[in-house]
Amino acid sequence: MSWLTPDIHRKFHIKPTVIKYKPDSVRNILDQIWKLTNVSIDLAFYAYFSRDNELALKILDLDKRVTEYIGQFIVHNAMAYGRSKEGGYAGLLSFYYGSAMDMISDSVKDMVYTLLVGYTPRLNYNQVLTYAEGEVVAKLKADKEFDVIELTDKYPVDVLLVVENEKYKFSPEPRDRVKKNSTIYVRGFKEIVLRLLSDLSIEFKLEDVETRGLDRVLRNLIDIKDCTVLMLDLAHYVLMEFSRELMEEVEDLEVQMDWMHMETINLLNNLAGKIDPSTFIGIITILKELEDIADASNTISRIPSLEEEFPEEYKILFSRVFESIDEKVKTITLSKPIDLHNLDHYLRKYGGQVLAVKTKESWIAYPFAREISLNPGDKLIVVYQEEFADEVEKLLGSKT
Repeated sequence: MSWLTPDIHRKFHIKPTVIKYKPDSVRNILDQIWKLTNVSIDLAFYAYFSRDNELALKILDLDKRVTEYIGQFIVHNAMAYGRSKEGGYAGLLSFYYGSAMDMISDSVKDMVYTLLVGYTPRLNYNQVLTYAEGEVVAKLKADKEFDVIELTDKYPVDVLLVVENEKYKFSPEPRDRVKKNSTIYVRGFKEIVLRLLSDLSIEFKLEDVETRGLDRVLRNLIDIKDCTVLMLDLAHYVLMEFSRELMEEVEDLEVQMDWMHMETINLLNNLAGKIDPSTFIGIITILKELEDIADASNTISRIPSLEEEFPEEYKILFSRVFESIDEKVKTITLSKPIDLHNLDHYLRKYGGQVLAVKTKESWIAYPFAREISLNPGDKLIVVYQEEFADEVEKLLGSKT
């Protein structure tokens, strides 16, 4: 059944947003765009399979906020450099980034649109939970009043959205107060989220798909979604840390995702006539949107390569237009075998984590959610707080 009323339909075709300049740092603007877009992908994926139409409508408002931040970024650079040759190059960089992020926002909106018109697979999110190995999303009801940090300290999850009656907040701050009976959307590793649901006596049931072969399609789709979110994260690290090695790794990850995409299409073709048309079309649709997000993320990761084409005197623009963040990212090739969970224990003391693992066979997103032992020649992508750079470098030197 379609939820697409005339009023909702107008939200998909709103007039261009009027951007009013606000004094803010470029780094904060980019952080907000990155964080909110990351949240929107996982929430849209959850809404799509759980048929959460109310959440879908809120994602439209989240998309509007991302659009406003992109506009702020472009206005900021235009005002900073003015009508000059330097300003022209700054505007060009803003355009490349803004258009890629706009493509990602459009793909998220398309997922929501497909849901609201009623064209979704005859699958549910419990089946996604069955086959997921990385991070998952869950919907909770607050049985008491508490601060966000009280939940996240007890369970290592991200609070993506809090809804209280008609009020709601995406990515709330740790000290934000959650009122009793509020609806909460959290994201975390599968085993943590399932433990949280169990502790709160929230009923859930892991379900297998009945059609033989559809499980492989669903596993692939989940892996593609996980790698898509990873690509967005890696692209922003490339952009703000100017890691040429990481740029090449992102390119390699996209190649793997293209192969996964084609394999999934072939698996679906083999299921033609065995699954209902809604499921077939619904999976094809979300595959297309995830591929577009991955392509746009790859475009973002390639922006620093333009530095070679810019006149020498303008290369400093990159560090001004895309301010560095307080995190460092490093690609490490292992020289000895390692237990990933053992490394995780030490990294967390310095606010660090492994974003991804590259083995001889493939890339793996969210590797800590899996039992993985790595061998010489495998690669890690590690992110950590810049203030602990010396400690982390020493740790990595001794462990890897």
